[in-house]
Amino acid sequence: MEVHVGPRNYLIFRGIDPYKDFLEEPMQPWDLSFQGTEPVDALRKKLLRMKGLKEPVLVTVKGTLFHCALMSPGWWDRREKADMAKPRWNDPLQKWLFFGFDLWGPSWDFSWDFEDSEKEIDKPYFVAQLGDGDEADSLPILIPRDKGMKIRQEFQGSWGGLEVTVTGLLGHRSQFTQNPDSLGLVGGLLDYCIWLKEDDKDHKISLRCDDTDIYSGYLWKCVAPKKWLEEKKALSLNHVYFIWEHTNFTEKSAIDYNLDSLAHKESYIRKEHGDLVLLQRSCPMVPGRPEWSAKEFYALLVGKKGKDI
Repeated sequence: MEVHVGPRNYLIFRGIDPYKDFLEEPMQPWDLSFQGTEPVDALRKKLLRMKGLKEPVLVTVKGTLFHCALMSPGWWDRREKADMAKPRWNDPLQKWLFFGFDLWGPSWDFSWDFEDSEKEIDKPYFVAQLGDGDEADSLPILIPRDKGMKIRQEFQGSWGGLEVTVTGLLGHRSQFTQNPDSLGLVGGLLDYCIWLKEDDKDHKISLRCDDTDIYSGYLWKCVAPKKWLEEKKALSLNHVYFIWEHTNFTEKSAIDYNLDSLAHKESYIRKEHGDLVLLQRSCPMVPGRPEWSAKEFYALLVGKKGKDI
């Protein structure tokens, strides 16, 4: 079955692949003067006030490192309201679930695979976020393979995130790419990234002993009614349901509570449509084995060919 978004692309305009510009080394010159260490929330406030960076700058920032990355900026971080056609939804619930999901800045661990480490061996970079209290209040961190494989082990030994100090190059996406067509799709603070260079001792992630009090974000899953998969020649956004719950990732009791709510919401949709297929999920905290890989699910979001059913 060919998978596409149909004639009404939506999420591509929100920058579902907002990190591709950051995979190459930022253009020279770099400002390597040391500016001291500051919290990530203070850095975010500066970026919101300033008109731009003249060149990539070496920064040292402390915050909570989490192995997910924002799929799109929250409505408050978007530069302007995109003028685009919307999908024609099958029912009001489906419409609300998608727009609520999109507007509040959900994250996805699409560049990590904690269930199959062999798939991560050849990845050039991992995408994580450095935040303060909530995933929406974060900046993306591009971690090279050598450092990513090491920090991966630390993620598995904690609640899913770490208190760290990160030293790397802060840059705007215009300083990473010479392709103007890829600019202007995302907006807000997703236009900035902290980039770490492989085999550079000055670019590092230092673990701190602090405990994380709270780090909130969305547990989500994308499901499709099995009968729709069997009936449709092509799957679009209006053939799936995004089910979500806001949780505190640092507390097992909060996660268990919200996973129970997630299951009840899924049960409600199952009563309406019968058997459901789990296409993808936010992270391994959400139970179930997704039918699609991250690459195949990404194809649904951006309108490329996906997985045959």
